[in-house]
Amino acid sequence: MSLVIDTNMRVFADKLNITSTRMINDYGLSTVDEIIKAEAAQGNTSAVKYAKEYYNSPEKLIEIFKLTDIENKFVIINEMDEETRLKLLPMLKPEELVMGLYFYTKDKLLAMLMKVDIEELVNVILEAFPFEEIIKMLTEEDLEYFFLNKDLEKKDVVKQLKALPHDVMQKFIEGVTGMPAEETNPDELIESLAALPDDKFAKFMSKIDPDVQRQLVYQLTKEKPDYLTLFENETYVNMLSTMMKSDMVPPMVMLEKETLVEMISQL
Repeated sequence: MSLVIDTNMRVFADKLNITSTRMINDYGLSTVDEIIKAEAAQGNTSAVKYAKEYYNSPEKLIEIFKLTDIENKFVIINEMDEETRLKLLPMLKPEELVMGLYFYTKDKLLAMLMKVDIEELVNVILEAFPFEEIIKMLTEEDLEYFFLNKDLEKKDVVKQLKALPHDVMQKFIEGVTGMPAEETNPDELIESLAALPDDKFAKFMSKIDPDVQRQLVYQLTKEKPDYLTLFENETYVNMLSTMMKSDMVPPMVMLEKETLVEMISQL
């Protein structure tokens, strides 16, 4: 004689997308709680969705939440109330939180990155692109903004001017003097520029040849990476906008966990 399940359990099995045969063979005398937990742990999305309807308490949802895979975690998060969501999100690791960003459109992600701390965004951009590529992607407007920034130390700029590669130094001299580089003493030229008041020096450097500026930024940020924070969020967001969303999301693991939690909480 074959075993059968009653009508209520058959309805339950249908909701969890489980066949009657498997319900009998796998879960014979198991409770509803035990079946939901087992199915959630196996990645049964239907079981996860049903758990949201079945359990009224956040504690029960949290228990299921811990068992599920990352995709099902966000099935739960996407439709829960704000209070419960804020309890659950801190339980996720940064690499799990990042997966939730795939639920957003690319435009939404870029808009959110415009608001994060520049230090965090720099970490993302360094993860997303090789350092040399970042420097190449800087626009003339970005470079001008950088050299006008009051947090850029004149002494550091002067130091890197003196360390310019020979070919770049020639371009710098000829651009400034309008004369062949051989006719100008580089050290004397740089010292005369260094004698300018800080504001006039900054304004002068903001207008020199972009290729020279780019080389200086490379040298300055290579020696002092914190100078990368002198650019605006828009500079780095524009760089990220050149990527496919699937390539843009993984580097966001470099954001602080608190930032990721705040971003995901907007789901």
